[in-house]
Amino acid sequence: MRRLLPLLVSATLIAAACGSDSDSSADTTADTTPGTAATTAEAVTATTEAFAETTPDTSKAPVETVPESTEPMAPAVTAAELAATGPYAVGVTTRTLPEGGGVEIWYPADESTRGGTDTYSLRTYLPDSLAGLIPDDIDVSFTIDATRDGAAAAVGPFPLVLQSHGAAGFRQVSSSVAHHLASWGMVVAATDHPSRDTGNSISGTTEGQPPAIEQLRSMRTLLGDLGGDPILDGVVDADRVALGGHSAGGGTIAQAAAEDEGILGYVSYSSSLRDAVPEVPSLFMAGEIDTVAEAANTEAAFELVPSPSWLWIFADAGHQAFPDVCLIGGGDATLGEIAVQIGLGDFIDEGLRRLASDGCDEPNRPVAEVWPGIFQGTTGFYRWVFGIDAEPIGLDESVVTPGVTITSK
Repeated sequence: MRRLLPLLVSATLIAAACGSDSDSSADTTADTTPGTAATTAEAVTATTEAFAETTPDTSKAPVETVPESTEPMAPAVTAAELAATGPYAVGVTTRTLPEGGGVEIWYPADESTRGGTDTYSLRTYLPDSLAGLIPDDIDVSFTIDATRDGAAAAVGPFPLVLQSHGAAGFRQVSSSVAHHLASWGMVVAATDHPSRDTGNSISGTTEGQPPAIEQLRSMRTLLGDLGGDPILDGVVDADRVALGGHSAGGGTIAQAAAEDEGILGYVSYSSSLRDAVPEVPSLFMAGEIDTVAEAANTEAAFELVPSPSWLWIFADAGHQAFPDVCLIGGGDATLGEIAVQIGLGDFIDEGLRRLASDGCDEPNRPVAEVWPGIFQGTTGFYRWVFGIDAEPIGLDESVVTPGVTITSK
């Protein structure tokens, strides 16, 4: 059994799956949902160790953040270390936007919290009528090594990364990347976009919803004023903010980076730009055999933006190589089997199956082999724009994942 998520996101509309959003451009592309992580963590670690002799010692003191002096620090860290889990334990908690809508927040946690796990279920994001059709013995969960509502690390505040999911996605769909960044001393936050999230996409109710950039901006405001919060008070450095987005989310963050003050940089996965071209540093990543948002679109966006910018193209990788999608439930459910079991087999044609699972099956390599490179480049980029490293580390050809073509300017 494999690929449960794809079925769910494609159940009602291919337009939404292709990136339909009330605030999106033609670039907005499909997004679905996740894969497994507890078992995935082992696979990613094994892949990383094949290319690096050592990984960070999680028992050592956390890496230092930028000191109060104006001179940025350049801690001794290697590209291979950035690909592996960082020195911080990770916590995760949920808050609510003033207008409604959950915000998932991953953060560096106190060492005493280490050892916990946090699991989300795709059922949470589906209309009740559809969630109830999924047999109980089908795993639709994804687990990360994090403690829910655990005490935050006391050495903050930490810089902030705001994530934006793609079409038919949800706020936890990139938990793997969020967890990794939090382990390296960053707060990561993501919220649902009603104009393209899983529930509204499947229900056909995306029309008329507020544009995604509104939730992104509201989330930034929320995270900038956490005084008195029992867990996050003093944890977030609201003066150091960067963005990350997959597929349609890449268009949303590009718009925010172009229009909003104080954004230090952004990472765009499987996406391109909107009308405006941001003037801040950028990192673009794409799968070479993505058939949903072709790598050529990402390459064109890279050509438009000013320097400094990096373009990473992963060989044998597709659209869903970047979020959790391919590993939900351990990557164990075939779309056809699930569709038949919940009575939707006749409604899922071959085009929708391809769209929802692009990047998950052959000829794509397993995403666990791709993630170390994604983690390395993403972490190195954010550390540099946040001033943690004086020069970019891990953004050159020293990539733990083979088969990556890098262009920079």
